[in-house]
Amino acid sequence: MGLMQSSDAEALTADRPRTSLPWRAVLDVIRANQIPLIVFSLHAVLVFTVAAFAISNFYALNEVPAIQYRLGPMTGVSHYLVQPLRNWDGYWYSLLANYGYSIYTSSAAFWPLYPLLLWFGAQITNWDTAVVGLIISNVSFLFALILLYRLVRLDFSEGVARRTLWLTAFFPTAFYFSAMYTESLFLLVTVASIYYGRTGRWGRAAIALGLAALTRNTGVLIGIPLLIFLIRQYGWRPRHWWKQAVQLIIGGLSPLLFVLDLNRIWGDPFLMLSAQKGWARYQAWPWTTLQQSFHMLDTSWLTRLFNSPTWSTLTDPYLRLSFAESQFYDLFIFLVFIPILAYTLWKVRGAYSLYALVVFALPLFTPSHVHPLMSVPRFVIVLFPLFIGIALLTKRRWIFWPVMAIFVIQFIGLLIQFSTWFWVA
Repeated sequence: MGLMQSSDAEALTADRPRTSLPWRAVLDVIRANQIPLIVFSLHAVLVFTVAAFAISNFYALNEVPAIQYRLGPMTGVSHYLVQPLRNWDGYWYSLLANYGYSIYTSSAAFWPLYPLLLWFGAQITNWDTAVVGLIISNVSFLFALILLYRLVRLDFSEGVARRTLWLTAFFPTAFYFSAMYTESLFLLVTVASIYYGRTGRWGRAAIALGLAALTRNTGVLIGIPLLIFLIRQYGWRPRHWWKQAVQLIIGGLSPLLFVLDLNRIWGDPFLMLSAQKGWARYQAWPWTTLQQSFHMLDTSWLTRLFNSPTWSTLTDPYLRLSFAESQFYDLFIFLVFIPILAYTLWKVRGAYSLYALVVFALPLFTPSHVHPLMSVPRFVIVLFPLFIGIALLTKRRWIFWPVMAIFVIQFIGLLIQFSTWFWVA
């Protein structure tokens, strides 16, 4: 009897580690990613709280349909948490997920990975595409923060990595990471590609490169730092790295799938290029773009706010509309980031900085007749090397916390604008 009790006790003791192992593994993962999880959680709370508050308390403009395609109003919790974050491009991504690229030629300006994921998610869950989109965006952002934290720590201290995450997540236009946009997915696949390349996992780096190239037209440019890392790891002799290079080339050719599909639908394999004209974009030299930006600049809203700095003036729909159409914020963000880019080129890895420089400069060559620097405040949030640069600049607490306060105030104001159909970026 005693022998049986002893055996039973040993069996129970032996079983305990096996049953607790999954929980221990989960706790280990949480501890290892504590900072990204905290940053993401606070970001998400702020986004959904402000969006719900805005749609309930602020004047909203009429929705802007995508070629008369309208998303019906949502009910219940979705009305407050989902509906205000599916505006603008979210309509187009829903349209593409539901009907594909045959619906309109200018839809080819939107690259296919995100709408394809929306379609797939809606098919397997039978949920609204907006719900699926917000899940994809937020999950992508969480994993992007995790990988970005690991990537920055390869070169810098934990303090720099931590500040990079806070600055990225609470930059004034960072709410796009949680909206029905491609920003979070693009940040995830570009950071993943760089991280895996830096750590010598070139197969994964090539897959992430291929996904990035299918998410945005600038995705293939992540191949620039990857090629630099490849040469640094293996030297200048191609026989040492040709296999890895072939993997990257195959990944970089993923847009051919989009080309073939557009050719099948429209008979025009490069429709994604001409489709930009449907969004009032044209080709110009950078100095022409800047000249137009200053020429179209309107500061009347700022003068009115300065003369009457009251809550009533700040929330007045006409002032909010004037701000949205003023070109002010596009030009302001562009000018602010020029010295940040210069500092990044000096302090951050050349491979990262070169990638940031090329992608940052591209909008100067393709301005819009409506807003010459259209979407620049949104485009910069995926350029992680610039936020490493800001993290290095704000190493002093008396600099970092005021910068964060300025970021969060603008974040809230711009998210209110976006949630109520006022143009932001």
